[in-house]
Amino acid sequence: MTKTLLVDGNNLMKIGFHGVKDLFHSGKHIGGVWYFIDTLRKFILNENFDKVVVFWDGDDNSLSRKLLYPQYKENRKRVLLEHVESSFIEQKERVKEYLEELFIRQVIIDGNEADDLIAYYCQISSNEEKTILSADRDLTQLISDDVQIYLPDKKQYYKKGDKIKLKEIEVPHYNIKVCKILIGDKSDNIDGIQLLGEKTIVKLFPELLDREVKLTDILIRIEEFRNLEKIDKITQNLLSGKTKNGIFGDEYYKLNEKIIDLSNPLINEDGKNVVSEYYLETLDPEGRGHKNAMKMMMEDGFFKFLPKKDNSWVEFLTPFLKLTRKEKRKFKK
Repeated sequence: MTKTLLVDGNNLMKIGFHGVKDLFHSGKHIGGVWYFIDTLRKFILNENFDKVVVFWDGDDNSLSRKLLYPQYKENRKRVLLEHVESSFIEQKERVKEYLEELFIRQVIIDGNEADDLIAYYCQISSNEEKTILSADRDLTQLISDDVQIYLPDKKQYYKKGDKIKLKEIEVPHYNIKVCKILIGDKSDNIDGIQLLGEKTIVKLFPELLDREVKLTDILIRIEEFRNLEKIDKITQNLLSGKTKNGIFGDEYYKLNEKIIDLSNPLINEDGKNVVSEYYLETLDPEGRGHKNAMKMMMEDGFFKFLPKKDNSWVEFLTPFLKLTRKEKRKFKK
């Protein structure tokens, strides 16, 4: 079975750019570029992947969710210093140039988030053994028989049956979706039921801790609360679909499910066709190769960060060369 690495490009880029602050060449920060390429190199080396696909957020990537939920990600509108934002964009574009030379597929579709593209790719590639590289906990709901995830902030792989730590609780990966539908997601500015937190949710629904729970199961339980002699504020909020912004009834659960559930990714037919093409296509070797990548590495001063020995260049590029040979064989077939 083909071993495939699926990379959340924007997520990995932000980790490197903001985390590796002290790498410069000719007065320019290159920490984001170095971290991104070196991280992929290590993964290909250690796991011997046959195929690597990087998914990028497209322009207006939040549009489909904003049409459903206007305040989606509105909390992320922080203002970066002009030179910082310019450096991030420049390094991101440079990474894309490297990936082209290193036989790594890239998928970017305007109006689409990388999460949805990754989710759809997982749906159509049952013949591949996939590892997702991302710190985004939303993607843990994609874990299955043929999908595992590596969380770089935890430096740990998570596979089917494993529990994922949120802030205060640990729940099986298959219940992450239901938990977020109920308590919301502050990082994406998605409201939850008012007064309902992580500890309270597992107190009310302890089954979330040890077996798979569907949203329909939760809704049935919530309806049963109507028969209680005494209904507290949290229970009343669950019954009425109340958030800090109002009372929405059943519509609350329907809407949160639409914007959180990656088993139904928000991707249009054109997007599906593009992802399918990148899943099926072979990469034409014409015009790309390690010599071009080596030239770029010299331009970016990578030699300063490699071990001081004669074969350091070869060792750095070897994992990519192995991947290149595999891709060339596919193209010939």
